[in-house]
Amino acid sequence: MGTCPDPALASLASALTLFAQEDWYACHDALEALWQESLEPRRTPLQALVQIAVAMVHWQQGNRRGATLLWGEAVARLSRCRDELDGVDLAHLHEQGQDWLRFLQSSPGDTAPPPPRLSSPGGGWGASLLRQTTRRPGDQVRQQ
Repeated sequence: MGTCPDPALASLASALTLFAQEDWYACHDALEALWQESLEPRRTPLQALVQIAVAMVHWQQGNRRGATLLWGEAVARLSRCRDELDGVDLAHLHEQGQDWLRFLQSSPGDTAPPPPRLSSPGGGWGASLLRQTTRRPGDQVRQQ
């Protein structure tokens, strides 16, 4: 059985699992620890992921203004690094962020977009990681 080649990637895998489970507060804590220890090119996209998690905490707590501010910061960061981070499609996340930002800046009463979801633009370790972390309780797991 193989292991992740880098402890930071193992920590990222844990954080992405929390993201997929919509455990935004715990996800924020896990990502923030990674972000504080990171250098570019990982630092900026990790900070955007932290801001998304905190934006979702604000949204859950009914703080629309806080959610708007943090989504705005995350979208701005993602626009500068719209490639990928260890298999996470940042361009797709940027698009979702723009949807959230438009919603939050619109009139109250509109329907909220779905929670942000992670996706992978290609293969490799990151794609495998995302397939594992995007399962949610109750999802069907297909045996191959």
